[in-house]
Amino acid sequence: MRLQSIDIVGFKSFAKKSSLVFDTAVTSVVGPNGSGKSNVVEAFRFVLGEQSMKSMRGKSGADLIFRGSNGAPKLSRAAVSITFDNTDKVFAFLSAHSGGGPEVESASASLLFDTITFTRELFADGTSKYLMNGTEIRLKQMIELLSSVNIGASSHHIISQGEADSVLRARPRDRREMLEEALGLKVYHYRIKESESKLAKSSETLKEVQSLRRELAPHLNFLKKQVEKIEKGRAIRTELEDGLLQYLGAERIQLSHDESRLHDATELMEHTKHDLETTLRSLTTVAIDHSYSQDIGHVKHTLAEIQEKRRSIENRMGRLEGMIEVERRLLTERSTLVVEDNSISFASTEYTQLIRDIEYFILSIKEAATLEVMHASIARLEPVLISLKQRQPRVVEAVVRTQPTQSSNLTDAVLELEMLERELRGVGIEVERAQKSLHGLEIAEAAANKSAQEATKARYETQNELVKVEAELSILQVNKQAFIERKKLFDTELTEAAFLFGPQFLHTLQATDGVPEANLHDLKRSIDRLKIKLDEHSGIGNEVVHEYESTVERDAFLAREVADIEASIRNLEVLIIDLKKILDEKFTTGVMVINERFGEFFKTMFGGGSAFLEITIEKKQKKKSDEEFDEHMNEEDEGKFLERGIEVHVNLPEKKVKELTMLSGGERSLVSIALLFAISQVNPPPFLVLDETDAALDEANSRRYGDMIERLSEYSQLIVVTHNRETMSRASVLYGVTLGSDGASKLLSIKFDEAVKVAK
Repeated sequence: MRLQSIDIVGFKSFAKKSSLVFDTAVTSVVGPNGSGKSNVVEAFRFVLGEQSMKSMRGKSGADLIFRGSNGAPKLSRAAVSITFDNTDKVFAFLSAHSGGGPEVESASASLLFDTITFTRELFADGTSKYLMNGTEIRLKQMIELLSSVNIGASSHHIISQGEADSVLRARPRDRREMLEEALGLKVYHYRIKESESKLAKSSETLKEVQSLRRELAPHLNFLKKQVEKIEKGRAIRTELEDGLLQYLGAERIQLSHDESRLHDATELMEHTKHDLETTLRSLTTVAIDHSYSQDIGHVKHTLAEIQEKRRSIENRMGRLEGMIEVERRLLTERSTLVVEDNSISFASTEYTQLIRDIEYFILSIKEAATLEVMHASIARLEPVLISLKQRQPRVVEAVVRTQPTQSSNLTDAVLELEMLERELRGVGIEVERAQKSLHGLEIAEAAANKSAQEATKARYETQNELVKVEAELSILQVNKQAFIERKKLFDTELTEAAFLFGPQFLHTLQATDGVPEANLHDLKRSIDRLKIKLDEHSGIGNEVVHEYESTVERDAFLAREVADIEASIRNLEVLIIDLKKILDEKFTTGVMVINERFGEFFKTMFGGGSAFLEITIEKKQKKKSDEEFDEHMNEEDEGKFLERGIEVHVNLPEKKVKELTMLSGGERSLVSIALLFAISQVNPPPFLVLDETDAALDEANSRRYGDMIERLSEYSQLIVVTHNRETMSRASVLYGVTLGSDGASKLLSIKFDEAVKVAK
């Protein structure tokens, strides 16, 4: 790969298109001061992506566009194109193996062309546009492509007169950066910086994601509890559904049985009531006949009077008995006397027998006092009375003769007793008649009362049965009302269950067998408890579940993000460590190679002596905020504030000068040139631009400078801007830059002798 050409239009002093073709190893650009030859160098910087206006001697983008003159109008656009020969497809190969970004990969088709042309256009508003083979690309893409072949807008391959000594005047840190850029290690810095930027962003993103997770955690926990409550509610709901299926199934069967039982029982009681009412209507009311009571009372009164009369007779007979008893004792006593007269003895014996008969008579009368033996007693008394009557005259006569006074009393007593006997007999008949009448009345009354009682009893019994039946009907009515309420409750629970579990619940219920009645109460209590529990877990909609699932998914996504970011951070940390390690190794190796070339070029320039670069370690310039942590830093933290630098050591021949500050201006130029040439040889770029780097050299050193140019041209194409005749002599083609009457620069391809004149 090599540089073919550069085309300049409207850039600075080049109003019209000017082209420089590079088909030789060394091309020289010459011209008087102010002709615009340094603008050629700045055109290289411009097209290669330089962003610093100071490096291109301008303050703004407008300063880089041709401003116009008396003979040429002002332009609104500047463009510079640089073309490379890519027949060996170096761009395509290097970009494919350099780890270029997606922007580079997207342009891979253009990298297969035989020529690659990069163009930068600048407009009056300061905006730039970059193109590759006419296709617009990004600046970053172009820089990455050019960096892959060690080309860039930096100073290690575009060296101006004022920049030659800068490598010596630079601080060790800046000198290290120059070397890293020349060694092609800038890409590692870029990648490290990019990785650190990604690491910082990843760390910040990780914090944000972790913060999001922390913010999400309470809500997720809340939703989790809500979902657990829902899940518990679902379990309760399932348990409630099973319980309701069992309970309502059993209740349905039980209600059916109860309804049938109530219907049958009510129908039976209604029939029984009807029959009892019919029977009750057929029963006549029999009143008690109170006339029997009056007749019985009258008979009892009559009987009482008769009995009173009998008692009176009995009392009189009792008195007579007493009197007769007295007389008997008297007679008995007298009967024991010895009476000479036989009649008296006879009379006494007769009298004694009479007395005995009278006693028997009296005893019979007493026995006859009882109604039950009245007739028998009276019948038994008749023979006694007849015997008494038959003996009475003789006895009385004998007694009278013997004791006239006592016999007269006994006779009266016997007569009165006889009269009383007759009267008592008549009373006995009356009593018997009254008792018969009373007995008949009592039997008739008892029969009438019994009939009335039986009729009343039958009515009462029928009424009682009717009351019982009506009571049973009342109870059945209460039970029926309770059944209706129970049926309503069943229907309500059935409706609620259908609403709660859907219409399919009713179909499932039809196929569900009931449970024994003994379990209904326990099932109902269990169902009521489950309903209460379900109410406690109600009020949470399914949207909570969706929100929970969404939140869980969001948290899982964030968790994956955290894991991915943490993995990315670890990878970036490893990558940064690896990149720094590679950077350190390549830098150390590169410095060793530069030292070899630096020593060689130094000896060539000074005819001897030695020079080398030393890697130093120095502290970074820390921010004030970093200083606060100095006392608490560990070794790892302290290492973050250390950086490497480059010190230049020289040993001039035949002089004891070793410090750069003690070198003369010419010596500094030679050291700078030797060092810059050495740097350029580590990773030789396709071309080197040298802008009057030989201005301070004398004739002898100019020859040495020319020798080094020829040596460098073996590795890179050289574009040399110079006034030095010795330097010009090493070039095959010279481009002369002149300033026309219109104030615009023009290019001329001239021979070496003509170039010398132009240079003068």
